Amino acid sequence: MIYIIDKDITFNTENGSLKSIKKGREVFLSSVNSRVFKCLLEHGHEAVSRDTLLQQVWTDHGLSASSATLNQYISLTRRALTSVGFNERLIVTLSKKGYRLNRIIPIDRLRIDLPDPPPLADAPVPLAAPTATSKNTHHYFFILLRSLSIVVPLSFLALCFIYYKHHRDSEKKQVLSYVGTVNGCPIYYAGHFLENHQDDYLQFLVRKDLYGQRCRPGEIVITKVNRSHNANEDSGRQFIAKCTKDSAAVLHNCESEYIRAWKKS
Repeated sequence: MIYIIDKDITFNTENGSLKSIKKGREVFLSSVNSRVFKCLLEHGHEAVSRDTLLQQVWTDHGLSASSATLNQYISLTRRALTSVGFNERLIVTLSKKGYRLNRIIPIDRLRIDLPDPPPLADAPVPLAAPTATSKNTHHYFFILLRSLSIVVPLSFLALCFIYYKHHRDSEKKQVLSYVGTVNGCPIYYAGHFLENHQDDYLQFLVRKDLYGQRCRPGEIVITKVNRSHNANEDSGRQFIAKCTKDSAAVLHNCESEYIRAWKKS
């Protein structure tokens, strides 16, 4: 329904639009504010009690309000009319009774006739089944997404844990590769050593003198180059340690140092 106030202001009850035809100004009332104004317009120029307004605007819609709340919405409606350029006193307050519209201001009604829906085809179309199927599809898709959102992070965490555990176990199980003997000292390399570099590497250790003394019974020498011996460039710093090895293959009393790196020829 569209109400035309004083042949200028239109109020659309469907969307709460309040518009001036002459000035082109338009505002939109809230749903509650629209119900207040609609209730007054439906009663025309007759008085509307406060109880009627409270009943039709709030109570019938499962809400509750006081007279003070009603006063606020009446004030908001008057301000909305002023904002679109209508300065006449449309809503009249009746002391201790309620409100009515000003009798000297004409109000017309314009009914909006919605077009009839197009006729359906003669053959019956089963609409319920596709709707149900569509709902079920969305439901299963939602469950799948929720399941994936839980499974994927847990799988990722599990893989990270397995990788970390494997990496830690690999660090604990350091491979010692036997290289040879220098000055009576068994030489072990911390890692995998390529046999084709064995002689050059032993000569390098001989030149470094291994602390300038032979090994006592039970002592071994452990070496390590910071970079892989498979590389062609300088291998970095050289680590050498002399340790005592007991019957359980546990190393004790290790003396170590870093020296200039061995460079492969």
